[in-house]
Amino acid sequence: MAKTTPSATPNSFKLMGEDIQVDYSTTSVDGTPRFTFKKGQKTLSFSGSQISSSAVKIGTLVSVTVATVPDKSSTSFSVLLPAIKLPESGRQTFRTIGITTVTQTTIAGPPPVGVQQTYKSVAMRGSARIVAF
Repeated sequence: MAKTTPSATPNSFKLMGEDIQVDYSTTSVDGTPRFTFKKGQKTLSFSGSQISSSAVKIGTLVSVTVATVPDKSSTSFSVLLPAIKLPESGRQTFRTIGITTVTQTTIAGPPPVGVQQTYKSVAMRGSARIVAF
């Protein structure tokens, strides 16, 4: 791997926690972001507008929808990426959290009164680096 300029910003992230693995890149050969979510035997791949990325005070929240049950719920998985400036080695390890969110949905008008979203968090270990596409 080539040396990077000190304080370069990574564009590729690999994360693991419990039985979840995530590979996320902010760009790719065609210029669009890519996100691969693996849980158990299930592997889901996302690209472009299927991936939501939001800068928040505590980092960057990257989310994808991993399941939808019509007229019942939508499940998303998000990972919180901290701000990272890469050292000369070009690779930085870090710890973060992944969050599974289940949002109640309905096609019959507004959802019933009560809690509309539930969360499950998982501790994750990751590495960040720059990949040339």
